[in-house]
Amino acid sequence: MHMTRLRHYSSSAVAGVFASLAGVSGKYISEPSIPTPICVASLILCNLAMWLNFTGSLQGLRTVEATACTTTVNFLLSGVAGWVLFGEVLSLHWFVGIACIIIGVILLSSDETKHEKSE
Repeated sequence: MHMTRLRHYSSSAVAGVFASLAGVSGKYISEPSIPTPICVASLILCNLAMWLNFTGSLQGLRTVEATACTTTVNFLLSGVAGWVLFGEVLSLHWFVGIACIIIGVILLSSDETKHEKSE
C-alpha cells in the first residue's frame, strides 16, 4: 500500500474516532453532571472534525473504502465506549456484526490492491 493511501486510510480512521466521540458527546447531553452547552459544543466540534477528516480521506480512496473504514472504526469504538462508559452489554450479535464489517473492509482493500497491480 502506498504511503499516500495509508495516509488517506488514517484520515478515514480518525474520522471514525471523531464520529464515535460525537456519539458519546450526544449521550452525555442528558447527563446532569455535565453542562449541556459543553456537550453540545463537543458534539458539534467532533462532527466537524469527523467531516473534515472524512472528506480528506476521499481525496485518495474510493467512496466505499472511506465509508467502510470510517464506519468500522466508529462502530468498534462506539461499542467499546458504550461498554466502558455506560455499562452496555456487547452481545454475540455485536461481535459478529463488527467482524463482518472488518472482513468487508479487508475485502474492499484487497480488491483495490489487485486492481492496482493489474494496471
